Amino acid sequence: MDAAVIDDALDRYFDAWNARDPLAVVASLADDGTYEDPMTGGPIAGVALSDHVAALITGFPDVHFDVVSRAGTGPTSAAAQWVMRGTNTGPMPGGPPTGATIALPGADFIDVDPASGLVSRVVGYFDNATMLTQLGLQAHVSPADIEPVTRFGLSLRVDTGRDAQPGAFTVTWIDVPPEHKSDLVDATSAIVMDLLGHDAYLGSCIATIGRRNYTFSAWTTVDAARAALHGGAHARAMRLMRENGVGEDAFGITSIWVPDRLGGVLHAGTGRAAELSSLEGQWL
Repeated sequence: MDAAVIDDALDRYFDAWNARDPLAVVASLADDGTYEDPMTGGPIAGVALSDHVAALITGFPDVHFDVVSRAGTGPTSAAAQWVMRGTNTGPMPGGPPTGATIALPGADFIDVDPASGLVSRVVGYFDNATMLTQLGLQAHVSPADIEPVTRFGLSLRVDTGRDAQPGAFTVTWIDVPPEHKSDLVDATSAIVMDLLGHDAYLGSCIATIGRRNYTFSAWTTVDAARAALHGGAHARAMRLMRENGVGEDAFGITSIWVPDRLGGVLHAGTGRAAELSSLEGQWL
């Protein structure tokens, strides 16, 4: 194949990405052409590819690729080294925008179809951990799920600095489809920021495992917990749930629990239990 044909195919492919046009990216591939990168879970094409490109553009409206180098690797193939640049001002599947600007290095290995002169296969590589770090996020390594018993996920702790002894706990879990995860993150963030203004709120532990999202919160009294669950940002989140704002197949449970026993603080090496106040911080 003439090297000029390969060059033209690569120009059309990268120009489509830099035009931020999902349909143009699809059109730059041959009819049976496929694309894959570490985020796609395998080769994709057609509507799936268009949606993938659109999601990236939503998260990075100014995204563009600077091609650092490219060279032929065979009669109908080439490799291109690039840097993806852009600012995360739009929502991503994993949550709200961070506002961070990235310069993510990567490489594409590209095959070109001799008959059409279009790209027939793209296999892209970049480091997910580098992308997350540049976005100001943390990259965690978790064990593989142990089916059917154990699944792993991510968690966080809300530190209020309030060290009162809990008189009640709330346990909530919500199961949402992946495409609505960012809506749930936004609603949960609003609830936490709202609750921080209530002296009766003593902190939370929040965990996400697959589709299921858990929140465990501590309160000074049952009445304080009940009041918080029926007002403010939590009430708005409940309306969002009822109105299918997090997907028609989302469901969940909210409950209030009263502690039967709160043991003392056991210090390793001494075998003695101290009062909860010795924590010099919140219980949860």
